[in-house]
Amino acid sequence: MRGVLPRITLPLRRLFLRKHVFLCQAKRHWVLLDVSRDTYQCVGRGQFEALGPLLEGWKEPAGTNGEVTGTLPEVVEELANALVSQGILSEDSAGTKAALATDCLHPAQAIDPHDVKPSLWSTWFHAGAFFSSCMRASKELSRQPLQVTLEAVRARKTRNMAGSGAPDFDRARSLVLVFNRLRWCYPRPYLCLFDSLALLHFLARFDLFPDWVFGVSADPFEAHCSVQLGDVVLNDTVERVSGLTPIMYV
Repeated sequence: MRGVLPRITLPLRRLFLRKHVFLCQAKRHWVLLDVSRDTYQCVGRGQFEALGPLLEGWKEPAGTNGEVTGTLPEVVEELANALVSQGILSEDSAGTKAALATDCLHPAQAIDPHDVKPSLWSTWFHAGAFFSSCMRASKELSRQPLQVTLEAVRARKTRNMAGSGAPDFDRARSLVLVFNRLRWCYPRPYLCLFDSLALLHFLARFDLFPDWVFGVSADPFEAHCSVQLGDVVLNDTVERVSGLTPIMYV
């Protein structure tokens, strides 16, 4: 029938997404984060979704009508080979996971950075924990791969979250305001990666273990991270993080 692209016949091949790779769907691209290399790459939606039927655990996005059209089989095969050679995909199921986009709770509110400042006594009472957390974050980001840092944060959270009950938002708010007030005393420019990691270390000292959320935008490309407790953004605004698509959270 005229005007209808034929269904593509793909070669019989099973591919698996490596555990250190995370996906999200943007408007015109799929974005892939490889934490083992600390790199992002964008793949056109048509190409990546044509590759989808070969991926273990793949679920077709809405709007594809169950058909793969418009991308030549040789282009799909070339993309598959490139992603396998980069360590993004594997032909062996060991060390892999389902090829699913990251699903993260959307933020609904944020801590007001202009809220009532903590007392001077409370600020300096927490100063030791603050400076220790900042120095630890700085050391980790400069001396070890990001993947090692992520795995350590994830392991700490897993150890401590069992039976911890509901998040204490009031306590988190108070501690974040202390962190923000002391942040002016730490001699390092603002960077979302450093500030989020330092805040995570600081809150962990007080038995609070929020999510470390990484988000991206593909048109144009932008990557950003923040700290979120439930649906509350602790160190950013709802407007800022809502404009990004979550690709990974720890």
